[in-house]
Amino acid sequence: MAEVYTVTFILIGVLLSLPALLVALNLLYPKLTERIEVRLEKTPRRSFVMGLPIPAVFLSLGIPLVSTGGPAQAMGIIILVIFMGLGSLGGAGMSRLLGKRLNELGQPKSKLISLVRGAVVYEMACLVPLVGWFLFIPLAGITLIGATTFALLGWLPRRPVADEVMVNPIQ
Repeated sequence: MAEVYTVTFILIGVLLSLPALLVALNLLYPKLTERIEVRLEKTPRRSFVMGLPIPAVFLSLGIPLVSTGGPAQAMGIIILVIFMGLGSLGGAGMSRLLGKRLNELGQPKSKLISLVRGAVVYEMACLVPLVGWFLFIPLAGITLIGATTFALLGWLPRRPVADEVMVNPIQ
């Protein structure tokens, strides 16, 4: 029975701490998470394509190194922690986007409440058995890694031509 309680309380702790992590990342890196949000909102397909090779590289380097011993194992752990950090930053951008869209559905809330609501919705979507685990998490994860990479490189999507002011070359 003690083992069941241990697992239960660990799960409850993780479920409570993930939204806190995502909100903290939004508060610590507001410009970065804003760029991630813009990428997720405007160019999700490009973010997905950008994110495809990155997990393959990190995982193909990190997992074999972790299985060895000594300094190589430490390097593998560092590589995997950096990879998880990229995913966490992407999750912070996703919680910002979801919070903004939730505000559009109802009464506008404060930014903090929006971030928490977005983080909880994102977390709950990941917890849905089968669909959340095997469809939502991989697709969202790849897209988030791509959007985070774009944001870290400072690449924002271009504005559509219709938004730009047309200059008359004759004048």
